[in-house]
Amino acid sequence: MIAFRRHVVVALMLMALAFASLARPVSASSVAELEGAWAVARATMNGEPRTDGKVLNATWTFRGTELVVQTARGERLRSALSFDATANPPALHMTPLSPTGGQRPLWMIWARRGDELDVAFYDGIDQRPEDFGPRRKLVVLTLVPAIAAPTPAALDPCKILRRAGVDRLLGGPTRARPQQRPASAPGSSCALDRTDGSAVITLTLVGPPAGPEYAAAARTEALANHRMQIEDEPSLGAGAFSAASGWTVVVVADRRRTAMILKLEALRVERADLQRFAARVLDAL
Repeated sequence: MIAFRRHVVVALMLMALAFASLARPVSASSVAELEGAWAVARATMNGEPRTDGKVLNATWTFRGTELVVQTARGERLRSALSFDATANPPALHMTPLSPTGGQRPLWMIWARRGDELDVAFYDGIDQRPEDFGPRRKLVVLTLVPAIAAPTPAALDPCKILRRAGVDRLLGGPTRARPQQRPASAPGSSCALDRTDGSAVITLTLVGPPAGPEYAAAARTEALANHRMQIEDEPSLGAGAFSAASGWTVVVVADRRRTAMILKLEALRVERADLQRFAARVLDAL
């Protein structure tokens, strides 16, 4: 028994060493490994996944001592970079160039993990992170090479809703609702009102690479909202779920690395009808 325990301890130590060798950050001299374009596939803050559309699917392009960040909606931020060659993990200081759009200088650390790049910084605080946390106000982003992030085909949420039979689902004709979406809103979206004002349905699509992570983060946020009733929707795929509160139902699923967020506000729609409608929407992705 003692010999067995010793073998187990040795095995665990070897596993820990192997993991550490895979996860260790690149050396500060390997700044060239940052070069190129990256896409944000995952975001956490305080250790919790986030669904911030201004961050997810943004493109980060490193060119020497310059970083250009472009959100999925086209907003751009240019920053000058200075590197700390002595830091471990590797660190850089980012100074926004005019116009700043309210952005402030900040410290950032990074680590390469295979084909992924992790970066971490404090939200609104110009302080160098000690590690990748989780810590209060620490934002950690996982980026993948933009060349490896598939470009989704142009998907029109309004057309998808109509082809899926939205008028039949809501029991009457619909019209598009003009939208003024905040910059933090994710992906592309369409809202259709029933013409008598009795119902509204909204479809939001978040494409790759962040689509699956967005769906997972949405589930975490829904579970934290104790006013919502959460149910799994296995017929819509692994991880799919619906969240209901009052007359509002939200269905979240992903297909082909694109997240579907279907929000229905209506008095009389059968659950089975909504499930079939959501399945038709997914089939269009």
